Amino acid sequence: MQKRSVERAIILAAGLGSRLAQGDALPKPLRPVAGVPLIVRILRTLCAAGIREAVVVVGYQSAQLRSALATAALPESLTVSFCENPDWTRSNGVSVLAASEWVDRECLLTMSDHLVAPALVERLLAAELPEGACALGVDYDIERCFDLDDATKVRVDGDAITAISKDLLDYNAIDTGIFRITPALVETLREVEARKGDASLSDGVRALAARGLFLAADVGDARWIDVDTPAAHARAEAMVRVFGDGLDDPLDEVSTPEPRGVPLDPEAMEIFAPTWVRGAPAYKEDHFALADREEAAGRGLARLMSNESPFAPSKRVIEAVTAVLTRSHRYPDAVMTRTLRSRLAAEAGLEEESCVLGAGSSEIIDLLVRTFVAPGEEVVLAVPTFSMYESRTRVCGGVPVLVPMRDDLSLDVAALLSKVTERTKLVFLCSPNNPTGRRVESSVLHRVLRLGIPVVVDEAYIEFGDMSRSVATMIASTPNLIVMRTFSKAYGLAGMRVGYALAAAAVSRLIHRVKLPWNVSSVAIAAALAVTEDVDENKKNQQKFRSERQWLASELSRLSGVECFDSEGNFLLLDIHETGYGAEALVQAMLREGVFIRALGSHHLRRGWVRITIGLPEENRRCVAALKRTLDRHRARATSPSAL
Repeated sequence: MQKRSVERAIILAAGLGSRLAQGDALPKPLRPVAGVPLIVRILRTLCAAGIREAVVVVGYQSAQLRSALATAALPESLTVSFCENPDWTRSNGVSVLAASEWVDRECLLTMSDHLVAPALVERLLAAELPEGACALGVDYDIERCFDLDDATKVRVDGDAITAISKDLLDYNAIDTGIFRITPALVETLREVEARKGDASLSDGVRALAARGLFLAADVGDARWIDVDTPAAHARAEAMVRVFGDGLDDPLDEVSTPEPRGVPLDPEAMEIFAPTWVRGAPAYKEDHFALADREEAAGRGLARLMSNESPFAPSKRVIEAVTAVLTRSHRYPDAVMTRTLRSRLAAEAGLEEESCVLGAGSSEIIDLLVRTFVAPGEEVVLAVPTFSMYESRTRVCGGVPVLVPMRDDLSLDVAALLSKVTERTKLVFLCSPNNPTGRRVESSVLHRVLRLGIPVVVDEAYIEFGDMSRSVATMIASTPNLIVMRTFSKAYGLAGMRVGYALAAAAVSRLIHRVKLPWNVSSVAIAAALAVTEDVDENKKNQQKFRSERQWLASELSRLSGVECFDSEGNFLLLDIHETGYGAEALVQAMLREGVFIRALGSHHLRRGWVRITIGLPEENRRCVAALKRTLDRHRARATSPSAL
C-alpha cells in the first residue's frame, strides 16, 4: 500500500442533464447553485483539496461551457483544459475514453453535477491503495442520501467493491460520484466498449473490482449531493445556505453571524416556503386601509364595500366585554367557551361537540382546508363566490377547481358535478352566496351531498333571509355536510372575529385536531355570548336591514343602465355594463363622492359588476344620490360635442 500525490482531475460535463432542465437550454454544469454555477463550485472544491490541473470533458453546448469557464472566477493556481466528446449521448464511460490521453497517470474523476465538501476529496486522496488500483468514494450513511431511488448503490466487503448498480438490492454504501482512477480504467473501458458497443463507469468499476483493482474509500461524514433533479437542486442550495460554499461549516462552531460571500437578501427568504405558498396571492385588504384613512381624515365616508353591519355593538355587548377584560390575564374561560358552543349547536339540534369555534369564518375556512386537503388535491368552487375559499386552498397546496355559474348567475350543478374527481376533497357552497345574494336550492344541495365527500355550506348571511331555510338541521342525518356561520355580519362583531362550524361530532373532532387551542379570545367569546342574548335587538336590526334592502334595491333598479339582483344577504349586486362604466372606474368615481362600494375582480366578476353593502338609511340615500350624479355626469360627457 502507498499514498500517492494526485494533482489532475477529470470532470465529466458532456451530457444533456435533461432531468434538471428548467425550460431553457442552459447546460446542467452551468446551472447556478446559490448564484454560482455547479461546475465552478466543483472546480473550486477540487482546487481547495490540492488539485492543480482540471480537464473538462464537454459535449452538449460545449461552446457555451468553454466560454463560461473562460470568464469564471476560478483560483489562479488551477489550470483548466478541455477535451471534446462527440458521442456525448452515450454512457459516461465514453466521456472517460474521450479524455484517455489525459489519464496517463493517476487522476481524480468526478461528475459535473456532484457537489462535495473538500474534506471528501481529501479523504479519497489520502486513501492508501495498491499499485495500479483505483478507488471510489463511498458513503456508508445510507439514510442521508437525498435521492436513494436514483443513487448508485455499492456493496462493499472490507474495502473491496463486490457489486455496484442503481438497481442493487443488497448494498451497504452509496456511490458519491468521485473516483481515483489510473490508466487501467481506460484500458478496461475500451475492452467493455469493444464488447458491448457502449461503456458506463459502473461497467469499468465492476470489471476492475473483479480483479481486486477497484476499492472503496470511506468519505466519512463529509457532505455531498448529486444535483440531478430540481428537488436535489433546491436541497443543494439549502446545504450551501446552511453549511457554506464548501459544505464544511462545523455544526458546533460558535461564531458571530457573518454573511457568506454576499449579504443575505430579505426577499430570498421566500425560497424557504413551499412552492404553493410562494405562488399564492395574499388576501387584499387595501379597501379597509383606504376606508380607515378616509374616516380618519374626517371625510364622512359611507362604508358600503365590505358587508359589515352599520350597527354598533349594543350596551349588553359592551358591558360583557368590559367585564371580561379584568380577567384577560387568564386563558379563555373554558366554561364560557362550552356555553357558547352548546348554545350555537343547540340551534341546529346538535350537541356541544358538534360546534367548532374560529377567529371569524375565515379561520374556519382555513381549518377545513387544512383538515381535508393535502397538497395537489382539489377543492371545487362555483364562481363568482367569496375569494377566501380559493386563496386558502392555494396556500395549503390544494388545487381550486373553479366552476363558472350560468349567465344568469345561477349555480350550474351539472357543471359542478362534472368537475368532481377522485382528487376532490371538499366542495364549498355559499348560501346566500356572496356576491350574488342567491341561496343554494335544497334539491341542488341534496344532489351534491349524494357524492359523499365533505360539502361546506357557508351561511354567513343566513340571518338576512329566512333562518328557517338553514340547512344546519340536516347535519344529524348527513355527516358529510358542514355548515359555517359568523358573528361578523348580522351580529355586528366583525372586529371581534368570531365564526363557527357545525358538523357531525366525528367531523368536529377531526377539525379540532387541526385547530389551535385558545384561538378565540375571552373578549370575543364574551361578546358573542352577549349578542346571542340580545334577541330583541337582533330582530329589530334585521327588520331595518330588510326594509333598507328593499328600498335600496328599488331605487337602484330605477337608474338607467343598472340591473340590480335580488339578494338575501346584506348587500346588492349590480350589473353596470350598460352604463359604460368599468367597475374599478365607478368605485373611484363614487369614492370621490364619499361613498365606498366594491368592484368584484377577486370574486371572478370583472369589468361591469359592483357590490353595495346595505348601510344606515342616510348612507343608503347618499349612495343612490351619488350614483345617480356619477352616471349622469358620465352620460353627459359621452354625449357632449367635444366627446364626439
